[in-house]
Amino acid sequence: MQRSIAFVICGCLVLQGCTSLQGVQVPRAPNERAAVKVGETVEVTTRTGSPQRFKVTEVTDDALAGKDVRVAYADMTSLQAMRADNAQTGVVLYIVGGVVLVALVVVLVDALGKAGAGSTY
Repeated sequence: MQRSIAFVICGCLVLQGCTSLQGVQVPRAPNERAAVKVGETVEVTTRTGSPQRFKVTEVTDDALAGKDVRVAYADMTSLQAMRADNAQTGVVLYIVGGVVLVALVVVLVDALGKAGAGSTY
């Protein structure tokens, strides 16, 4: 049981590594919104050079807002959103699946070997 829990935790950590910051265009036109969704984590660099990372709670025509933070598009020099990398996730899933398959084969061969150990052939 403890091994199963360890495998689940490792799997979650591996899949977490499949997300990365991806550049998003900062809106410059009036009434234009950033291509960011509520719930996404973003990293904004302001004109003063200070980076701010927060989870988006509101997307408006002039700013992005999170808990206790609001950054106007006019104050942004860059905007990045934490998003899943589908290609990287697929590769990781194939590798993890292969490792699990090999582990199952090893356990099965070991179990069959032990079952046949008492044979008198």
